[in-house]
Parts: sequence; structure tokens; C-alpha cells
Amino acid sequence: MATVCKLYRGKTPQIIKPGEWTLVTYEEILSNDRKMAVNLSMIRPPFDGDFLWFRNLRWGAIDIPDGDPRQRQFMSRFIRDPHGIRDDTGADDRVATPGRSWQTVSWAFAGHAGQPVGVEVWHDHDQPWPLEHAQFVGYTADF
Repeated sequence: MATVCKLYRGKTPQIIKPGEWTLVTYEEILSNDRKMAVNLSMIRPPFDGDFLWFRNLRWGAIDIPDGDPRQRQFMSRFIRDPHGIRDDTGADDRVATPGRSWQTVSWAFAGHAGQPVGVEVWHDHDQPWPLEHAQFVGYTADF
């Protein structure tokens, strides 16, 4: 039997300030086996075990000032216990491309019973940048 929890954002962009790691918040819970969703930003495993974690992010298009050749970078990571003893893993960084930028990442790591996991994002643009779409999934096959 699989245990799945899926959080989703797609209606209203979350505005991300530059240079700050920010916990992604979601708009709805699409799947919540064993009541793993803590709230609209974190998933809490009900037991210790190996989990597959997934995130899918879409950054909105941004305006680059004329004459500014600097590349923009955005990063994301899984974060255990984001409001307590922080422990990040599965970090990924990308150079932004013209228009929207997509990022899909999976990472297998241990989940500890009761320890919440979230997704954080960061960018180095000089203005706030909209995160238009986000999905976060915790999955395990608990036979």
C-alpha cells in the first residue's frame, strides 16, 4: 500500500523576495493519506522510513532592465523541520532562462515520524519574483 501526500499551488503566485530562503506555501491539499499534511506548507511522515520526495516549481517570467547582462539564478531545496532544527537536503540550482522557468526534482531520503518537511526557494534577482506554480509530494510504499 502506498502512502501519498500532495500539496498544490497554481491559482495565485507566491511572491519570493530576493536573497532569502522562503518556505513555499500551497493553496490546497490534493492527497492526504494518513493525514500527513501539517498545513499548507509542510508534510509530516506518520512513521520512520524511506520516502520519495518530489517538487515541481514554475517561476514566472521577469523583466530584466535594459543593459543588465547578469544571469539570474534560482534555487530550491527540501527542508526538514523548517521552524525548528533546520536540516536541508536535495538542493538544486538553475540559471533562469527567458520566459518561465520550470524545475522538477525528486530526492529519496529518510522521513522521521512527526518531523515536518517543506520546500524552500531562493533567487538572486534584484526584485521579488513570482513562483506561479508549485507541487510537493511525499510518497512511500509501506507494505
